[in-house]
Amino acid sequence: MKKICLLFVFLNFAATAQTITVKGFLKDAVTNEPVISASIGVKNSAIGTISNEEGNFQLTLPKNAEVLISFLGYKPVAIPASEFGSDVKTIALQIDEQMLEEVVISKIPVEKMLENIIVTSMARFNKPIILDTYYREFVKINGKYSKFSDGLLDYHISGSVKKNKSDLIVKQSRTAQLFTNDELKDDELIDFDSFVNVQQGITYNYDFTLLKKILLDQDNYENYDLELKSKKDSSGKELFAINFEPKADSNVIYKGSVVFDPETKLIFEIDINLIAGNLKFKEHNILVARVTFMGNTINAGYKLVGNNYILSYSSRFNKLRITMKKRKYDKTIESKSDIIVTDLHVDDLTYNKKEIYKEKDLYARGNKYTDKFWLKNNSLVLTTAEQQVIDALEKASSTTQQ
Repeated sequence: MKKICLLFVFLNFAATAQTITVKGFLKDAVTNEPVISASIGVKNSAIGTISNEEGNFQLTLPKNAEVLISFLGYKPVAIPASEFGSDVKTIALQIDEQMLEEVVISKIPVEKMLENIIVTSMARFNKPIILDTYYREFVKINGKYSKFSDGLLDYHISGSVKKNKSDLIVKQSRTAQLFTNDELKDDELIDFDSFVNVQQGITYNYDFTLLKKILLDQDNYENYDLELKSKKDSSGKELFAINFEPKADSNVIYKGSVVFDPETKLIFEIDINLIAGNLKFKEHNILVARVTFMGNTINAGYKLVGNNYILSYSSRFNKLRITMKKRKYDKTIESKSDIIVTDLHVDDLTYNKKEIYKEKDLYARGNKYTDKFWLKNNSLVLTTAEQQVIDALEKASSTTQQ
């Protein structure tokens, strides 16, 4: 059992320290396009978030701290919190000229290297530990928002170096059903509350479940072209990336990359994408329905906070189409879910086991909150479309209460 070193957190960020909230917009300095899922954090702290699909972020942090911004392929940026005003600060990220272009020749087969960094990373996660998180999911059916949930979730992480375990305690939650009653009757034929089991929100990422399934189970890596590349960050430190794409004659459907530190053998970024357009190998008959998988994206970031190696964020997108000819049922279902780790604590294992949440999603819990937690805790900033959905919900709620 590893000792979790948190002294530096208390020394640098005392509970009495004055905090401020900063807002920013990240864009590519050349194209002016928004930079999505960039990591925004604070040095030597678990405080952090990521930029949303429009490049926006919001972060609450000590007034004397620095905002650290990083994203693979761009030069990292450090900005004192005092330089942020009350308005949204636009930050143009410069392309890193030393991108992943140098192919590395290794005596160790790339698949063996991948096995090694997974084993090393799983063994390095500090346990027992509590990860405070903000979780959010939006579900769409045929392009229309259908369900929404978010909440403050505490994950009590324990287990062995080979298998992680987590107990989930939900502190606050907010949920909404966005269909009208008539629309809901039609969609009760197949009820998709959520693609993501919130109980497994952390262990899924700590066990590297999808990565192992895609590449390592039954030696599946043989169906992929694996390439090892390197780059140097702004400090001169070298990082490696294992890139994988399906071979031309294979039936596999994913591509992606794994970024890691070749010295510590720790994984810091995972990017996995279902290849669009290749539907031949994504159609399945399930009872009376035909299910076509149209999209699946996993992005995860990991970081060192002092001596603690933890998950930083996890973002998952799923899209599938369900058809039933006899019932004239044709629905395309999308789910976008995010987990942002906002803080960490030593777990003394004395928490009330009766409070452990056992449902697979937050919809069963409903609306149970004491304040507008979604405006705090470094939650992921809403996109314009998402904000419109929430504004409509709050307006409807206010009308109902009058």
